[in-house]
Amino acid sequence: MSSEQGTTRHAVSVAVPVYNVERYLAQCLDSIQSSLGRRLQLIIVDDGSTDASRAIAERYAERAGADPSLPDVEIVAKPNGGYGSAVNAALDRADGTYVGIVEPDDYLDGDLFGELYAIAVETDLPDVVKSTYKRVWMPDTPDQRIWGSLLRHRGVRTWERGCTTLGESPELVRWHPSVWSAIYRRDFLRETNTRFIEAPGAGWVDNPFVMRAMCQAQRIAFTDDAWYCYREDRPGSSSVTKAPTLSLTRWLQMADEVAASRWSADEGVLASLASIGFRYASHLWDAPEAEDGQVRELLARVMNAIPKHVALSLDDVSPAAKQRYLAMTRQDGDVGGAGAYRLAMLRELLYSWRENGLYFACERAGLHRHAADAPKPR
Repeated sequence: MSSEQGTTRHAVSVAVPVYNVERYLAQCLDSIQSSLGRRLQLIIVDDGSTDASRAIAERYAERAGADPSLPDVEIVAKPNGGYGSAVNAALDRADGTYVGIVEPDDYLDGDLFGELYAIAVETDLPDVVKSTYKRVWMPDTPDQRIWGSLLRHRGVRTWERGCTTLGESPELVRWHPSVWSAIYRRDFLRETNTRFIEAPGAGWVDNPFVMRAMCQAQRIAFTDDAWYCYREDRPGSSSVTKAPTLSLTRWLQMADEVAASRWSADEGVLASLASIGFRYASHLWDAPEAEDGQVRELLARVMNAIPKHVALSLDDVSPAAKQRYLAMTRQDGDVGGAGAYRLAMLRELLYSWRENGLYFACERAGLHRHAADAPKPR
């Protein structure tokens, strides 16, 4: 029977959406080793690559076919349709109890899927099993460093103490969506119609996917451990070559997912969503792109979608940003003093120092010039 008929052959099915990543693909595939062995299904989707990516994938598949400790590999070739289209193609062929994603310019440091599946079994197969990840900052340069993600040690209930929900743990969606540092129960995705938007390129389609999955999940198992290594700020990656309207469009789609969920009036979830909205807007407010009519319209839509009481309650948003919010939404209100904002920034500085060291804390705070002589993290 096929996966469409409901048969489960594998514990976890993993989508690897590939488009012209010959530089990184071999490392990525070699790193996907698991105690699950053949119970791990690897679906490599060649999304119309024009470089040697397909040949690299075929060599890996041939080697995996002869080694029972490696995953069960399938290669799917299709015309270029973008990240969302490639992942959806893999999900359509997946037959695992859970599904996951590895982006082809990233790599794993350890048995990500074996560990997450073991947590899933221990917690009676929740909808989502979520981990943190490792940030490979400025990869392949003399400045490369590996840091922990901003979600780590934020107080989210870990699986040993039971499953959580988005309402209890809104921090799960406050930072980078990190769609790939989790596994999702396949039946849950199908039942909730949780799929990727199909747009050209990468298109930030992970943001609304993660928000929908987290909003719809009844039970989420979380671990502060990290096995996924995410290459951040790689030249040419979607994180550094986005259209100015893209982040705002995706935020509005995330807001729609929250509005359609049981968390539509939850203060914690709304605060996390609003914090993201301010973060995206702040990157464009004073940029030349803000002169574009479409960007101005989207900025206004994002600000107007944030309830005033939520916007003014955010400690991590400066009084100046709140004042701009009030002006854009044509409302009056008390933005408060700078004390709460400064205290929030101090807490973030101390958090960053504790988790990743002084250099990272200064880099994140925009004080990297003062950190030039600081000890570098190992």
